[in-house]
Amino acid sequence: MNFKDVEKAREEYKQKYQKTFIISSVISLAVTSIPGVIMQVHFARGIVGLMSIFFFILFSLVIGVIASTIASKNQARAYQKLYKAYFVEKTLKETFTNLEYSHDKGVSKEYIRATEMINTGDSYSSNDLTIARYKNVKFLQSDAHIQVQETDSDGDTHYVTIFRGRFMVFEFPKKFNFKLELVGNRFSAARIPGKDSKTGRKMTKKSTESNEFNRAFRIYGQDDFESFYILDPAFMVKIMNISERYSNRLLLGFYDDKLLVALNDGKDSFEPPKFNKPIDEKAEFAKVQTDIQVVTDFVDQLSLDNKLFK
Repeated sequence: MNFKDVEKAREEYKQKYQKTFIISSVISLAVTSIPGVIMQVHFARGIVGLMSIFFFILFSLVIGVIASTIASKNQARAYQKLYKAYFVEKTLKETFTNLEYSHDKGVSKEYIRATEMINTGDSYSSNDLTIARYKNVKFLQSDAHIQVQETDSDGDTHYVTIFRGRFMVFEFPKKFNFKLELVGNRFSAARIPGKDSKTGRKMTKKSTESNEFNRAFRIYGQDDFESFYILDPAFMVKIMNISERYSNRLLLGFYDDKLLVALNDGKDSFEPPKFNKPIDEKAEFAKVQTDIQVVTDFVDQLSLDNKLFK
């Protein structure tokens, strides 16, 4: 496995896509557009005729995109697989220990649903599952995309994205006997907390002595004393700093012996660049390192390696 293998896969993907696009677009234009254009020009001249020509050309291009996407699916998968093996997995190994990485697997919907913190929607997908250690803190992380089905006033249904970003779970040596949930003011996929199904204890809204923190987060916990056991002033400052860094688009959940972080930043991490031009090897390694830094930020900024809760 080397850089030339990735570039070869990208070029094969590009050639297959472009060849199929040209052929399918021309065929579509010849079969459906030309007769239609002739009829429109004959019966409707001027602006209407020109609009008809534009419509048929646009329709042919759409057919070309659809056909080329389907026809080059195998090449796209091969390109993605080689890219992630060379750029992503290689960089992950340089940063983390005890690495387990799978580009086509993710955190299961059932796992996220069991936390009772996030709406898993009507459509759920996840990939780039990474399990490893950083500064001896064990974690897992994965991209996820969640959509809900909505019906408009005309009765038409469509899917709306409520979450696109990362799930990260960091493990601690201490097991919590309570649950605490911090919902950033720009995080839109949180479930409204009720009773914890494991313990039967009710989650209620809390507030701290910091008005700034209360504005940044909706706080739900099971007990005031236990909640503020975690939310001491020093740790709240760290949480505020990391939250502001990611525009308050995150949820933090403390439960069992874990810290769940859901980052709804609208991004897909570890994805290869478009196939239309050669890959800049140095730039891609830098991009992957930036994606990895999202994980290391939470360990570093929250000082998770200092066994904060032990």
